[in-house]
Amino acid sequence: MKSLAVCLMLACCLAQVSALRTMAGEPESPPVFEWAISAGGTLHDKTRGIAVDPFGNILLTGEFTGTATFGEQTLTAVGSMDFFVAKVDPHRKFLWVRSGGGDLIDRGYAVASDHAGNCYVTGHFQSPAAKFDQITIKTVGDYDLFVAKYDSQGKLAWLKSGGGTGYDYGHGIAADKLGNVFVTGAIVGEGTIEAEPLGHPGSAHVFCLAMNPDGKVNWIRTAEGQGSSSGHGIAADQQGNCYVGGYASGNASFGGQKLTTPTGHDILVAKFDAQGKLGWLHEGHGSSNAMIHELTTDSDGNVWASGMFQGELKLADRNVANQGQQDMLLTSFDSTGKRLWTKTAGGTGIDYGLGVATDGHGNSFLTGSFTGRVEFDGMPQTSSSPASDIHIVKYDRAGTLRWFQQAGSDRTDHAYTIVSDSQGNLYLSGACSGAAKFGSHAIPNRGSNDVFLAKLKAK
Repeated sequence: MKSLAVCLMLACCLAQVSALRTMAGEPESPPVFEWAISAGGTLHDKTRGIAVDPFGNILLTGEFTGTATFGEQTLTAVGSMDFFVAKVDPHRKFLWVRSGGGDLIDRGYAVASDHAGNCYVTGHFQSPAAKFDQITIKTVGDYDLFVAKYDSQGKLAWLKSGGGTGYDYGHGIAADKLGNVFVTGAIVGEGTIEAEPLGHPGSAHVFCLAMNPDGKVNWIRTAEGQGSSSGHGIAADQQGNCYVGGYASGNASFGGQKLTTPTGHDILVAKFDAQGKLGWLHEGHGSSNAMIHELTTDSDGNVWASGMFQGELKLADRNVANQGQQDMLLTSFDSTGKRLWTKTAGGTGIDYGLGVATDGHGNSFLTGSFTGRVEFDGMPQTSSSPASDIHIVKYDRAGTLRWFQQAGSDRTDHAYTIVSDSQGNLYLSGACSGAAKFGSHAIPNRGSNDVFLAKLKAK
């Protein structure tokens, strides 16, 4: 009995020490991959956007070429490259897949879900006439943007297109609790969407578009001036505010605030309220190029942004230096625009911070790809291939690194996007160019690039 009591006391002490070490910010063991699947054909296939609906299903969008298989469903592209949107249940079964396009190149860039499980997608189409189910949209110029709504069963509810004579696209999409939809991207020169003016004379300009659940335009804000800019990511909070991330160059204004970029592309993060009034705007000035790729919000109203930068970068009150050709970054702001913290990582190669997610506990997750040897807060990691591997990194509320996980093949692999469900499970997606491993799960490769979807189980 005495020895048993001693053992119990030791176990309790060890548990307390372990808990204190975790609270102190020491790295945790990473979660395991519960499953991983691939989809596609013998050519070029890729996921660019991911979302989770209120019922735990995963929504994907991207592009495919030729004939591609998604679970038990096979699609054949009409032209050079077609758009797809798919719904997958938490057990990796494809529930439905839809496609759209015409003779040329058509892509899906981002997907979102509302409280009822409806699916919203944006992207661009080059085909003079692109068909989505029974609706056909036509380009005005080079590439035009599209916004589509599908119900929970995959039925197309509405489809809108817009743009001008240049290269236009929708790159980010979000939905709020009322079903309003927010889209960002870029438009070259002047154009329209739903007969509403979109864009200004000149080069490419970032826009923020708000639509109601029926696809009617609520408001549009577009940058103007001599410089060029683009929106790549967008997020909405519970109060109906939206946040836009991307890049800007030259002299321009957005939401009435001037943008000044001395060299290259600078980081852009802006907040608009539900009526389209600019709340705040931050630029990240650097010695070369920098951009935000994806945004998300948490339950406290903070906004998180993933991206990349070259050279040196000043973001709000923080200066950071690049370790190689291109480094990844993760930065956060509170609802008033105050910077909370910024993390960077990289090595001597080209490294990407592409997707960002948050959970219900204030943790944030960054995904993308890295080449060779990189360091995350002093934790060195090495890619398993001479090309690039996928990374997933967790930071806690204070910005302390908690764990690192990697996956991929012996060729080039990228995770473009990541999302967390209500249980804290993580789903990431992108493209692998070889047979890849996600923990103990191996997935085949059929062509130059295949779609992958992987689940990291909540701890």
